[in-house]
Amino acid sequence: MGRAHSLARVVLCLLFSLSLLSCKSTRPVVKIGLLAPFEGLHRESGYEALSAMRAALADYPLDQFDALPLALDTAADPTQARRAALKMLRDESVAAVVGPLQARQVSAVTDVIAASEVDWQPQSRPASIEAAQTLIEATIAAMPGSNIVVAGLDFGWPLSPAEEWSLNTGKRVTVVEAANGAATADAVLWLGSAPDGATFLGNLRSQSPTVPFWTTAVAADPVFRSLLFERLDGTPPGPIYWVVALGGSADRYEEWAAAHAYAPPTAFAVYLATQQALQQIAGHDLPSIEPELAVFTLDLEGNMELTKTVQFP
Repeated sequence: MGRAHSLARVVLCLLFSLSLLSCKSTRPVVKIGLLAPFEGLHRESGYEALSAMRAALADYPLDQFDALPLALDTAADPTQARRAALKMLRDESVAAVVGPLQARQVSAVTDVIAASEVDWQPQSRPASIEAAQTLIEATIAAMPGSNIVVAGLDFGWPLSPAEEWSLNTGKRVTVVEAANGAATADAVLWLGSAPDGATFLGNLRSQSPTVPFWTTAVAADPVFRSLLFERLDGTPPGPIYWVVALGGSADRYEEWAAAHAYAPPTAFAVYLATQQALQQIAGHDLPSIEPELAVFTLDLEGNMELTKTVQFP
């Protein structure tokens, strides 16, 4: 009889505990999507971005909901990026998307994501043609000299006439395909892929060792540095500059990078994009941020130094 009473007390206690658990409210869970390469040549940049997203989720005070990353592989391929975007948007818990990381993949998913209701934070280039044009013109305006050569436009950038860029920047802009057309320029802007950029710069340095080479976030891709080292074969890399949009937070980058193992500015851009998405989901007022490009130098050891910031409309 005593054993029966003991068992009954245990059952009653268990039922009471379960009733308490059932009264607890479950916080909603939202997902922040990341479209990035996790397989293939560019996978290292994808994992850098995922690490930055996880850091942003860990640092943000989530008091209304829980948030998880949902990372899908683009393989740095436009077709794969589009499939990944379509798959990601079928998940109704996805509230925001960060990426893709390459300009050509941004172009491939623009119509898909723009038609959805999720907050979108593309990387490497803006989603709209108008904003991409503005970024190009702001970069050209920041470059030294008046004779500017642009190359690599087929990598997902708007194909505007060079005359338009010349008119809007006050410089003489020429679009070329091969490095030999850039040897006498005051500066070169490369908008193509990381592998092709390494080849272009290697060929350029055999003809002109000092013309400044400017590019976009592809310079932060480890593929660019490793292939450039091979292409140069001991030739000095010359001056290399690259730009990334950090939205008025360039001064925060160095402090953030000091607290993270190998944290390129592109990873910081993903960190900022993730936190901005969380702010919007939470309904918090976003601070007014002046559009800003951060200009970095680069050497073959991967050292990146912030040199200046550029405001653009």
